[in-house]
Amino acid sequence: MSPSSSSGRPARRNANRRLLLAVSSRRRLRQRFGPDGLDEIQEALGSYKGRLAKRRVTLEVAFVDDASSMTSFGLKPTRSLTAPSVKKSVDRLVAKLAKPPGTSVSLLIIGGGEVIPYFKLSNPTFDSDSFVPSDNPYGCGPGRVSAEKCLLPERSVGRMPDGDGKSLRLLLDQINRAPGSARAAPKKSPALGYTASVWRRVSQEVWNELGWRGRLRVSPPLSYVDVKASWFGSKRFLYFNLHGSDREPYWFGQKGAKFTTAFSPANVRRFARPGAAVLTEACYGAIEMKRRKESSIALAFLGAGSLCVLGSTSVAYGALVPPMSEADLIAFHFFRNVLKGLSLGEALVSARAHLVASALSTQGYLDEDDRKTLLQFVLFGDPTATVKRGSPGK
Repeated sequence: MSPSSSSGRPARRNANRRLLLAVSSRRRLRQRFGPDGLDEIQEALGSYKGRLAKRRVTLEVAFVDDASSMTSFGLKPTRSLTAPSVKKSVDRLVAKLAKPPGTSVSLLIIGGGEVIPYFKLSNPTFDSDSFVPSDNPYGCGPGRVSAEKCLLPERSVGRMPDGDGKSLRLLLDQINRAPGSARAAPKKSPALGYTASVWRRVSQEVWNELGWRGRLRVSPPLSYVDVKASWFGSKRFLYFNLHGSDREPYWFGQKGAKFTTAFSPANVRRFARPGAAVLTEACYGAIEMKRRKESSIALAFLGAGSLCVLGSTSVAYGALVPPMSEADLIAFHFFRNVLKGLSLGEALVSARAHLVASALSTQGYLDEDDRKTLLQFVLFGDPTATVKRGSPGK
């Protein structure tokens, strides 16, 4: 995450029918995992449909490039698997499925960016990113595909990535482990927090405002060699405010000009336990394309059975000192909304709205950092999943 110099929740629809639309490419899944692998994925989705039905959520699966799949919805397949063409298919599917009125449709993308591509949106800031990979347009209405038109998606969107496409087990495990809802968070100490020293004060504000007990872990002095299984325990929420990189597989701490390797994929594989909601403010915290569990902390968490990972696809922004801004606000409002009982997807939709409300109330407009923050956070996991209601630590 990078420091920023700048310093809401939409009404929940009173839906009487909840539907999760899972979309993917049959051709690309077959190319990556072979015919047998594709069969296993479809079988896992069939089992997933049954589990969701117990929560009164209907799963519909659409392979947007497959004639037989799309014909079952009365639609034609897409000929090209570009982000705009896939979005057009999604929009047509949603129009078909969002009936009768009151039906709430969430979207789950099966596969990473090499299966169903991210949108490459124009970067509102003047940093090193040439564009911002984003799933935002998939959550917006027809025609909304530019950065300025998809700052606030109204539809929940999640993704189950497959990294470099060489680990069928990674994708299958995400589908097979996708829970109806995670068990309730422990009341005494539900969260692990780990922050760079340079952002300790603002991370502490996020922590305190959520009512979480215990102490934040801080790097430096801590590094990846200090991480222990006891940090994780039965924690249901994992909050990281560390540096990230598009070249290195690690997250980093900072104090002054000193940078420390704070956290690694190996830490996750050794110590993380299933079922936690993970959020990182790190730059490139959601990097997954052409990566494996050994080279992406996000994929390592998904491989370890985390409920979700929420992170940024590019250089991210937040405050050096309180008050919270940009990524800090996404973190605070996402966790607060999940604690209130919103689904993961609804929690992210609402967190973006709160960021906008905060920026408008404090500075009267959305600056470049605000707009990029709204575009860059992607949710890995089932957007309809929830954590059972409980006290936020009191």
